[in-house]
Amino acid sequence: MEEDDPEMKTNTPEDAEALIQKLSSDMGIHRNPRKGTLNAPEEILESMEFDEQIFVSEIFPDEFSLEKTHDRISSNTEDILDYGRPLVSIGGDHSVTFPVLEALKEKFPDMKLVWLDSHLDLKEKVDGHVSHDVVVRELVEKEIFRPEEIVFVGVTRTDHDEEKFLDEHDIQIYRPEEVDLFLDEWSSGEACYLSVDIDVLEESEAPGTGYPDGQLSVQEVEKVIEKTSPRYSDIVEVAPSLDREKVTVENARKILSLLVSEATD
Repeated sequence: MEEDDPEMKTNTPEDAEALIQKLSSDMGIHRNPRKGTLNAPEEILESMEFDEQIFVSEIFPDEFSLEKTHDRISSNTEDILDYGRPLVSIGGDHSVTFPVLEALKEKFPDMKLVWLDSHLDLKEKVDGHVSHDVVVRELVEKEIFRPEEIVFVGVTRTDHDEEKFLDEHDIQIYRPEEVDLFLDEWSSGEACYLSVDIDVLEESEAPGTGYPDGQLSVQEVEKVIEKTSPRYSDIVEVAPSLDREKVTVENARKILSLLVSEATD
């Protein structure tokens, strides 16, 4: 397990109520010049205070290889899961979710996936890499998750290759106007991983992200977190360098705080 953050409340995972992984990465973004996610974990955690005892580990990205970065994340996730604590990961681009889920699904085969995102991330690979916009397709094609185990919430944009994939697979999607329906239909207590892409928020609440296509409010995202109450989760795609007046980072902090709180209740 890699280096811990001495500024947090505990330096030992055994004493922690929850664990956080800092997954710095922007190599998973390859179709968009609006990069900026590399330093997000550091900026989100800066000056944050938690009511819970937290242990933080940091996985440093490989400078040249996304695959090696993913290998490091997978290995660290496997190690840190042995402590039996809730785990929240902070990206980085959305590609970092893939190795985390690989490790988690092996340990918890009945876990479902709630993908809170304005995009499906079901695109076809173009360069052989598991980039940020192909993650869910890879999870299905590699049989890590079955289509019926995946639920999308907040989707506003789909591409042609994604629509074709959806035609061939049974995956449930809730559009922004259907969040209340999701809240009504989700079975409380069902084990899931919740992946929160900050771009699910409307642009006024998350301008600092590569694709500001979302339509949800922070309050709606918080309702999804409270309903699913995930023990394992992440928040990704915050780009501080694109963030006007730090509103995106501040909202990411609110979301992170609630993810930790819900995981430890």
